[in-house]
Amino acid sequence: MSNLSVNYMGLQLRSPILAASSGLTSQLDKVEAFDKAGVGAIVVKSLFEEQIVDEAEFLADQSHDYPESADYLHHYIRHNSIAKYLKLIKDIKDTVSVPVIASINCYSMGEWVEFAKEIEDAGADGLELNIFSMPLNVLKGASQIETDYLDVVGSVTKRVSIPVAVKIANNYTNIPGFVNGLKSRGAKGVVMFNRFYMPDIDIKKVRIIAADAYSTEQEHLKELRWMGIVSALVPGIDLSASTGIHNGTIVIKQLLAGAATAQMCTALYQKGAEAISQAIDDINLFMETQGFEKLSDFRGRLNYSNIPNPERFERVQFMKSFGSK
Repeated sequence: MSNLSVNYMGLQLRSPILAASSGLTSQLDKVEAFDKAGVGAIVVKSLFEEQIVDEAEFLADQSHDYPESADYLHHYIRHNSIAKYLKLIKDIKDTVSVPVIASINCYSMGEWVEFAKEIEDAGADGLELNIFSMPLNVLKGASQIETDYLDVVGSVTKRVSIPVAVKIANNYTNIPGFVNGLKSRGAKGVVMFNRFYMPDIDIKKVRIIAADAYSTEQEHLKELRWMGIVSALVPGIDLSASTGIHNGTIVIKQLLAGAATAQMCTALYQKGAEAISQAIDDINLFMETQGFEKLSDFRGRLNYSNIPNPERFERVQFMKSFGSK
């Protein structure tokens, strides 16, 4: 049997497959099954700053004639939500044998810096920050938006001793530069990329609806290019592939491009824990066939620095491939 262990942000994992943050990772029976299937770590379902803030503001609006009551409700909602989340972390820690990584979906400084410390105290082995808000202010430049995100990360990493990963979008102007900025602010890992809620239009009822929440296998190609580039240009920070991670073949591709880990979400909804065990079997077969004993034997072998034709990662237009067709 091949050695699938990997060091991710200083955490020793038995396999490179993570159960991504989702509704599944808030259910003890599900995380227990993922553990038995060989998952490397559990990323707990995110607590959303937006959800807590919106609920608190709604109740405050309803109680505008009673400001003392509104303040109490605001404090209660935040405290109760955070307390429930901390208990979830402790319960998962008691259920599984692998590292547990908490997740915060936030967009501002606020109380989340202190909350990160509470997560550490609750026993989380790591923290994944999902920082994003829609850039709707036409007067706010891209550099200021990025600086705001970097400041949040810097504040959190100074407050905790557990490793912090940041889950990012793929629409930054200079992805390697932004990742390097995250590294300089103390981040130990970067998850590429966040898959956002997408709206769709129902033309029969002429209304806005939610698009399909599940990813497809083809979506892994979006991060494959950047995985190969960032892993070469920004050494010293661990990368985790996210979105489109449906099977072992895709995990192997991401590892070859330089990923340390790969996070499964849709595959777990569609196949359950079996998706993890099947992917592990695929990786073992690949390593045995190729003569690799451990992941480090081939991790990053095909990244931007290690191939004779790096322009394959650079090419973004179709002219070379399809210009004569």
